[in-house]
Amino acid sequence: MTPRTLAYVTPEVLCWARESAGYSLEDAASAIKLRWSALEMAENGHDLLTLRQAETLARLYGRPFATLFLAEPPTEEPQETQFRRLPGAPTPPWPAAMQFLVRRIRERQDAAIELYEALGEAPPWTIKAAEFVAADHAKLPDRARKVLGIGRDEQASWTDVYAPLRAWTDALEAQGILVMQDGSMPVDEMRGFASIDSSVPIVVANTKDDPRARAFTVIHEFGHLVLAANGVPSDRHTERWCNEFAGEVLMPSDWLAEAFRDSEAPSLLGQVEQVSRTFSVTPLAATVRLSATGLIPEREGGAVIAEIRSRGRESVQTPRSGGDYYRNQIAGLGPRFIQLVFSALDGQAVTYPVASALLAGVKVNNFEKLRDQLGRLA
Repeated sequence: MTPRTLAYVTPEVLCWARESAGYSLEDAASAIKLRWSALEMAENGHDLLTLRQAETLARLYGRPFATLFLAEPPTEEPQETQFRRLPGAPTPPWPAAMQFLVRRIRERQDAAIELYEALGEAPPWTIKAAEFVAADHAKLPDRARKVLGIGRDEQASWTDVYAPLRAWTDALEAQGILVMQDGSMPVDEMRGFASIDSSVPIVVANTKDDPRARAFTVIHEFGHLVLAANGVPSDRHTERWCNEFAGEVLMPSDWLAEAFRDSEAPSLLGQVEQVSRTFSVTPLAATVRLSATGLIPEREGGAVIAEIRSRGRESVQTPRSGGDYYRNQIAGLGPRFIQLVFSALDGQAVTYPVASALLAGVKVNNFEKLRDQLGRLA
C-alpha cells in the first residue's frame, strides 16, 4: 500500500477556516467524503488529514492552502459584520454560499478600484452619483429613469425576455455600477443584493430567477445606491421604498395608467398580463404596481396575485440555461468588469496571468473568444 502523505496543518486554523466559511462539521466532512468524527479529530489536534484531504478542504472553504499552516487563525471580521447593512442579504448567520459570494464581490470591488488607479481613471460612480445628491426624495425615480436614459419607445420595443435585463444592466454599468449575476443560492434565500460601501458599487442578481424579475432586482438594488448618494440612511422602511422605486422606474405612473386603460383583455388577469408585456416585467410585478397606484382595487389585486402564485413561481425556461461558457462568464463577472480588465491588459497595467485570475480563470488563449462574445452582446 502506498503510504499516505500527511498534512501538518494547524488544528485551530483548520477549525477557523471551516467556521468562517459557514460550514458545519458534518457538512464539511460530507463534502469531501470524510467521516465527521475524523474531521473533528483533526480540528482538535488528535489526528492528521492527508495532503489531498487538506487541499480539498482549503478549496471548499475558499482559502489558499498555505493558510491552513499558519501558526494561528488570522484576525478577520465575519462577512456579516463587514456587510452589516448589505441590502438584500439573508439574515445572519449566512450560509456558506453567501459567505463565498460576498467574499468574491469584495475581492472584485477591490480589484476594480486598483484597475482604475492603474489606468489613471476615477471610478465613474464617484461623479455620476452627484446626480442624486440633495435631490427631492419623491423625484428620485423620475431622475433615475432620465439618468439611465432608457426611453419609452425603446422599452416598448423589447420582445426578447432577456432584453430588459441586458438594457437595464447596460444602463447601470454606464454609470460605473458593476452588475454581476450568480446562481449559487436558491431564489428564496437570495434574489439579489447591493454592495454599496465602495467607489465601485456592485449589484448582484440571482441567475435562477426569471430574467424579468432579475431586471426588477437590479433596479431595486440601484435604489439603495440612489438613497445612499442622496444621503438617506437605511432603516426598516428602505426595502419597501426600493421596491416602490423600482416599480416607478420600470413602470412610470402616467404610462402605466395609459397602458392599463388601453388594454382590451376580457379579464383583469388578462389586462395585467398585457401590461406586464408592455413593460417587460412579470405579471406579479405588474399587479403589485397597479394595486399600489390605485388602478385596480387592493382586494381584486390580491385575488390576481393569488391566481398568479397558484400557477407556481414565475419562470422562463430557455435553451440559454446553463449554456454558453463565455456568456455565463460575462453574466457572472459583468460586462464592465471584464472590459475594465481588458483595458488594463491592453494598457499593460496588468499581466496576462493576472488578467486570467481576475477573469475567474479564463485561459489566456481564450481571451479573444471572450472579447468577441462581449462585443456581440454590446
